[in-house]
Amino acid sequence: MAKRRRSSTVSLLRVGAPSSVLNAPPAPVGAGGEKLKLITWGANDNLPQECLRIVYDSGTAEACATRIAQFIGGKGFASKATATMRANDEQTLNDILAEAKHYTGMGFGAAIVCRFTYGGQRGDVFVEPADCTRPEKGGLGRYVVNYGLAEGKRAAADNRVYLPYNPLASEEEIAEEVLAAVQSEAGYWGHLVWSFEARPGRTQCPVPSYYAGKEDLETDAALARFDKKQAANGFFPDAVMTVVGSKFAAYADPEFVPEAGQMADDAPDIESPDLAAVKAQVKQLKGSESDSSVMLMAVDTKDEIPDINFIDKGPNSKGLTDMRNRITGAVCRHMGVPPVLIGVAEPGMLGSNQQIVNSIKLFNLTVEPKRAEIIAPLAKLFPELTDWTVKPLSPVDYLDPIIAEKLTDDEIRAFGGYPELEKPQSTEAERTLQALAGLDALVANKVLEDLTEDERRALVGLGPKTTPKPVPAS
Repeated sequence: MAKRRRSSTVSLLRVGAPSSVLNAPPAPVGAGGEKLKLITWGANDNLPQECLRIVYDSGTAEACATRIAQFIGGKGFASKATATMRANDEQTLNDILAEAKHYTGMGFGAAIVCRFTYGGQRGDVFVEPADCTRPEKGGLGRYVVNYGLAEGKRAAADNRVYLPYNPLASEEEIAEEVLAAVQSEAGYWGHLVWSFEARPGRTQCPVPSYYAGKEDLETDAALARFDKKQAANGFFPDAVMTVVGSKFAAYADPEFVPEAGQMADDAPDIESPDLAAVKAQVKQLKGSESDSSVMLMAVDTKDEIPDINFIDKGPNSKGLTDMRNRITGAVCRHMGVPPVLIGVAEPGMLGSNQQIVNSIKLFNLTVEPKRAEIIAPLAKLFPELTDWTVKPLSPVDYLDPIIAEKLTDDEIRAFGGYPELEKPQSTEAERTLQALAGLDALVANKVLEDLTEDERRALVGLGPKTTPKPVPAS
């Protein structure tokens, strides 16, 4: 079979491409989106939207997601050439990193788009929302981005159809794909790379690891709602006061005149002046600045006094507090974030600096793969750049100051994977003194007696004792 010829600049011009093959085709305007069969992301094709809901409902989970994104982006690319490289008319590669980190931090991967020119050269590079991305089912391996998916909608007219990007394709091959897409009904939106960590059973769409513990995330949100309900609607009187006698009872308004359809029984009740006086007295007794609450009841006879029993909420409150602490720890584990990084003091860890160091070093196992999901496609699109190092954040800046003060320099260096500082070597005199300090006093004195005077002087940093030379008489 003869080798297939590739499109040259001249052949592209002959079929109607612009005079400059350095230009990318304009984005399709007014073209109806192509209807494709897509792979569903989750049972109802709404798994990313469900993940966003449970993370944003849980204060702990959202704090973890924010911290992950911050550490993925770090302080930007270390290389100035990489950081300031133009990605599109409005963004540099640093901006691309700052935008994509939120999607990879959520566990959705990074959807990086490049709009190639008619000549197959790299054009604008930008980020599409990964939660609105779906792969084509079979077919050409294309992708669809539909912003309506964020709201549970998927109108075919809103589909943006992206071609899959092959980093091994030549400029001529990419140029052919661009031209074919331009001439299609859907138009050319660009080439897309959906970068995520594929796992067995999760090769088409990513599933965040925290999704397996979604019940814990939802419990964290439910506990917060329960606390709000208790604070807003809880029944917490500081005292109960009961007044007895018919004089405290309300009476019907004597000046009430029934209107059409009303009867005398419809007259509104008027508060007893005696009860109003008691209320004023109670208010005066508890003080104008007091926030205490007094429950006041009025009955005709003592037999009508209701029996009120208050339940001791102490044990129940402690149980809820323990549950909340337990759930907070579980959410942090599902998200892969040490509790100390979001301001939570983990029981049993405050006194162990090494445990804190180990937990934060393990946090790098969460951050580094997610950062690689962004860098990998960018490195293929920008092969001229070689340094993709990201300047890391210091975990110490996110620790409680009380905890951070207890860390040694070597423990802080361990966060970044740096070796311990080289410790100064002891001199021979220092080693001798250390050895003497470990001996019994009598034995140490015997050793000192066996030393010469100059050796003993050297132990305390003094030089040899010298005999003054006689001065000749003049």
